[in-house]
Amino acid sequence: MTVNELEKNLDLTKLSAGEDKEISSCYISDMLSRVMGGCSAGDVWITVQTSLNMVAVAGLVDASCVILPENLKVTDEALAKAKEENFTIFSTSDSAYVVAKKIAQIIK
Repeated sequence: MTVNELEKNLDLTKLSAGEDKEISSCYISDMLSRVMGGCSAGDVWITVQTSLNMVAVAGLVDASCVILPENLKVTDEALAKAKEENFTIFSTSDSAYVVAKKIAQIIK
């Protein structure tokens, strides 16, 4: 499964476009230090973090993309950095729990 396929399957709103990376799993956390220690390359990261630090940590762990639940939007600064880094950020109306369940159903 790739980022673009995930977007189509989950009807996500793309806030910034990036590489069509392969997705291996899903990680949910809002504590950046936990993400740095637990999120792996290829993971979809689900978080309510919307600041510039979210983009930096996503790049550090090589997440495939970030999904913001409950229609959250990123700061303008974070959005500009994501575009500069060619990194994909999505938003969805679903809760973190619901979107994680949907990802688990389509990633085999």
